[in-house]
Amino acid sequence: MSAFPSSSIGLPKSMDYNLPPSASDSCRSYSVNLAPDGITTVSAPSQNLFVANQALQGQFNSQIISFSIPSGNSNSVFLDPTHTTLSFSLSYQITTASSATGPIVKLLSSASSFWDSLVLYSNNTPLEQINQYGLLQHFLLQNTVSYSQRAGGISQMGCDTNSANGIDLAHATVGTYRYNFSIPLLSMIGINSDKLFPVGMVNNLQLQMTTSSLLPIVAYCSAVTTNPVFSQNFTLSEFSLNLKYIDIGEMASSMLMSTLPDNRILYKTSTYTNSQVTLPNGSSGAQQLLLQIRNTSVKSVYHQFGISNSVASQSLVSPNGYYDAINITTNSRQLQVGGSFFPNRPINDVSRPSEGYLYLIQALGGSIPSSLGTVVTREMYSSVGAVASVPTGANVDSVLVLPSALSRSAPVGSDGGAVAVFSQPSGAFYGYDLERLGGTLFSGINTRSTPPFLNLNIQNALNATVTCNAWGYSDVVLAFDIGSKSVQAFV
Repeated sequence: MSAFPSSSIGLPKSMDYNLPPSASDSCRSYSVNLAPDGITTVSAPSQNLFVANQALQGQFNSQIISFSIPSGNSNSVFLDPTHTTLSFSLSYQITTASSATGPIVKLLSSASSFWDSLVLYSNNTPLEQINQYGLLQHFLLQNTVSYSQRAGGISQMGCDTNSANGIDLAHATVGTYRYNFSIPLLSMIGINSDKLFPVGMVNNLQLQMTTSSLLPIVAYCSAVTTNPVFSQNFTLSEFSLNLKYIDIGEMASSMLMSTLPDNRILYKTSTYTNSQVTLPNGSSGAQQLLLQIRNTSVKSVYHQFGISNSVASQSLVSPNGYYDAINITTNSRQLQVGGSFFPNRPINDVSRPSEGYLYLIQALGGSIPSSLGTVVTREMYSSVGAVASVPTGANVDSVLVLPSALSRSAPVGSDGGAVAVFSQPSGAFYGYDLERLGGTLFSGINTRSTPPFLNLNIQNALNATVTCNAWGYSDVVLAFDIGSKSVQAFV
């Protein structure tokens, strides 16, 4: 019989009184606030805000806002990525107030929805590119913070304090309106990294953010007498990239340089690679979608299905457009990479939707059940769209509901009432965990020669064109060559 487990006698960590190292007297930290290099304002074109009985999302103006990041000055200078933010203001001026029945004017999700893409360059070579940036921020926002957090300090991002969507905007009174926002940067030089970024060891860093081509403001009314008249339409301005720099001093820098092999730093971080696939109107049964995510170490794949709100009838089901993540009645859903399938047993979003959400939390790196306190409710997750009706039968989960007239009815048997989809957007977010062993280098799966496929079986035929937006969350190693002050990304 084995001996009872034991260990050597010693002291617990709570009695480790060794002090951490001290910073040198010359060490200092300071903030850097950068204005754009060129374009400083972006305005929406003239257009009607309201069309009766349609959730309307107008056009915006796709422009590149570029920031030159101070870099390459000294090997002792670093950037703290956990403090990187982007701030800007939305302003407009109304000279004739609107007159409408039951009007709603709402920012979609948060102020992040004003951005379509992010590209980080060094010496004119891209280090990372994240497409569908605003939609990805929405995905992560809804699934990684709680409702109270979203309504608290995160409301500085433009989140509403009494709904799971963006803030309501003034429109019914003549005046000048202004809203200032600050958003964390989803980037290698932002929240994707947790170690100090050696910004002084590389030349010519530049960040380019591209604004959305669609105005991320949705408006609805049942009848319109007068559309508001703008002397200044929706305009973004006062862009500022806010960074925290740390100069560790020459003594500490010399100590660091003496420890570096081959005079270079290998910096582990992560990024997101987007792939977009369309499912035609009328699609049903078995479908296989190729996701163009070809990286060395893909740790997770996230995706959502959405439809445009440009068609009046569909806008009453998904008024938030692509920001409504809908359940398209997939009774089998599985990610395939080569001969491997994730998860082993296909997910059934018609019969067993709750299992799909647990896999999503796992793919996001959360623990069960402590990470389930997110914004997404059971009803939001089971919100159906792009089909004529909810599937019927004994094996259909009773919580599945197809919204109509901007409202999602309470599931049969619930003591809750109907909720507005404007306030509680559809939240059928999906994810797959591909990580082999956490805490190791390149812990994901290599998809360069075998990109992932999404294997679906759609129970009810689609009655609208559906877009699948997917992102691969991948390991990245940045190799900084200190002699040439250059960097190469290994993704």
